[in-house]
Amino acid sequence: MSLTAKRGRHSCKLRAEREPNLLPESNLLSSQISRSVGRWEKGASNLQPDVEVVQRLLEAAAQALQAPELDPKGVDGKIARPPATSNTVAAIEAFQSRFTSSVDGLIAPESQTWHALLDAAGELDQPDVSTEPHGLVFPFPTLPVTDWIHSPRAFASNRNNGLRAHAGCDLYFAKGTWIHAIGDGTVVRGPYPFYCQTFALEVDHGDFLARYGEIQAKTTVKQGDKVRAGQQIARVGHLVGIQVPSDMLHLELYDKSASGPLTITDTGRSKKRSDGISFMRRKDLIDPTPRLNQWQAQFPQA
Repeated sequence: MSLTAKRGRHSCKLRAEREPNLLPESNLLSSQISRSVGRWEKGASNLQPDVEVVQRLLEAAAQALQAPELDPKGVDGKIARPPATSNTVAAIEAFQSRFTSSVDGLIAPESQTWHALLDAAGELDQPDVSTEPHGLVFPFPTLPVTDWIHSPRAFASNRNNGLRAHAGCDLYFAKGTWIHAIGDGTVVRGPYPFYCQTFALEVDHGDFLARYGEIQAKTTVKQGDKVRAGQQIARVGHLVGIQVPSDMLHLELYDKSASGPLTITDTGRSKKRSDGISFMRRKDLIDPTPRLNQWQAQFPQA
């Protein structure tokens, strides 16, 4: 299956038919709730069918993102009182803290949270990366102490107080740590200035293009050079002028269905999150999370 495999509603329907634990087909096709779900004190209606839809979507998002804090811990169509005891409300708020610009414990029809939840639950139908060419590797010989699936490191996390979505995954490592090519390829641009006095390389890896961002200015490769999987190509840089938890590799992936500069300043032409928030990136931007998860699984078990 190619990296441009679609994740539309048709594929969701087929998957639901194969796997009965996913959303019932009727709910999946309608993709609607009739009234608000969540905190009672916020005026939520919490009709049982609506609560069940939200709980199933939260379960799907928790599984797809490997984020147990998003799991409502059951599908029963109920919101406990008081809300402090509700696992569903806790899951809604955990989801909002990662994907939306406000945390109120409430999901209303057609709201920012609702559209973001539909998008996250759809991650169950990401491309089957297990069928991709062998030889792709994690960009470091060890795993970072912190994962890349939780905010603020995760793809699509909020940036600029919710005005922009995070376009990659951040892998926290100390300044100067060697970064390795994730596959064979050709450097098509860089190194060039990127963000807060760090630099970036763009490497065409065949089925996709990777931007290795927030690296040091001095690299072992340049535009036109061939690289091999696992080759040392750059070092982790240091962001100047902002406070961050750690230096990092900022990894972006593109499926090459578009062309031109990767960074897009016109929000109207940019890739957008399902709630309309712009990534400020080219339309063919894709989530690195499933591939990083697969490459992580290739590490020897302790």
